[in-house]
Amino acid sequence: MLDEYEDEILGGILAQLSEHFPNYAIAVISEEEGTLHYDYSNWRIGRMLMRDSLEDMGDLAKLGSNFSWDEEEETEDE
Repeated sequence: MLDEYEDEILGGILAQLSEHFPNYAIAVISEEEGTLHYDYSNWRIGRMLMRDSLEDMGDLAKLGSNFSWDEEEETEDE
């Protein structure tokens, strides 16, 4: 459960999002208790945005594992 301060901050953020974006989904972890809180504009949008985000993160992780640094270190003379 979010404490009163975190709940106030999250309420302001959700108000800003809903004012400027018709479709949104957020997920945060409480600093005090480490609990997960999530919200979305509607169930279908939330599900789609969360699923697509996870897919994108997986794709980025795959890119990172195949990347190798082939650059040579520069010496002081260069």
